[in-house]
Amino acid sequence: MPAIVDAATPTTPEQCVSCGAQLSGRYCSRCGEQVFEADALTLRHFLVHTVAHELLHVDGTLWRTLRLLFTRPGQLSLEYAAGRRRPFVNPFRLLLIAIVAYALLASTGLNVTWNIGPVTLSMAPVVVRRSISVEGTIEQIDRYGLLRRQLAAKTPQLEGEAVRERFHDRLEAFTEPVSFANVVLLALALHVCFRRRRHFLEDAAFSMHAVSFVLLSSVILLLAVRLRFWLHSYLFLVMALVSLWQFAYLAAAIRRFYLANGRWGARLLSVGAAILLYVLNTAFMTGVQIVGAAIALALL
Repeated sequence: MPAIVDAATPTTPEQCVSCGAQLSGRYCSRCGEQVFEADALTLRHFLVHTVAHELLHVDGTLWRTLRLLFTRPGQLSLEYAAGRRRPFVNPFRLLLIAIVAYALLASTGLNVTWNIGPVTLSMAPVVVRRSISVEGTIEQIDRYGLLRRQLAAKTPQLEGEAVRERFHDRLEAFTEPVSFANVVLLALALHVCFRRRRHFLEDAAFSMHAVSFVLLSSVILLLAVRLRFWLHSYLFLVMALVSLWQFAYLAAAIRRFYLANGRWGARLLSVGAAILLYVLNTAFMTGVQIVGAAIALALL
């Protein structure tokens, strides 16, 4: 239990004010509490030391993490697996930051996907567009006609703005949080593919780093879509380059984290694993959207 210190009694620098342990340095070896100093309560100390340190420390850690994430694929996961974790943002916290950044820009319904015939390729979660009709949403989601019969049976009930809002509310409540579960799917796939090389938690950290990169780099695509009237024909060039960058990044990260030894064989295997992750992720995203639409229709 924390030691109770009388405010009227001066605290000796040899005793921790939180747990009462003997101090041998600036921080308590038992609980990590910093040595109490009399001038720590002054406004000058608060502004010069506390505020400045907290801001620079958080920002420095975040920028250090982002720099390594973007410039050296897979290295951030290697640092985590090696136990060097304090200089970098925790993988789960980084994923939350990436999700928030992506969701804020995609909240207007902008989505970036590649449509190849009936197949829609996307590594990032698709955000529901609430402005279109129920039929329009299902047409975008269900490219294979799996919900055609259910939609036909519900057609008489789809009139009115209230019904449209209710449908999209239920669809969004299911699809958006479940879509981000692709982190677990990718971690399981990596664990199966490379089960003799890494522990599952290391696979999960790699998956969180990879998805964080995809979400943050997809922000460029979302911005390009917003600027499409200025970019004109260059929009598709930007989309192609960023998508190629994401795929190459994933392949390079897999090679660095799982296949450090080997040359051409390792390169080919890393490319094959990246393709597998793309296919699994696309199938997962499509399935989540279809299941969410089926649930939303059933609850109307």
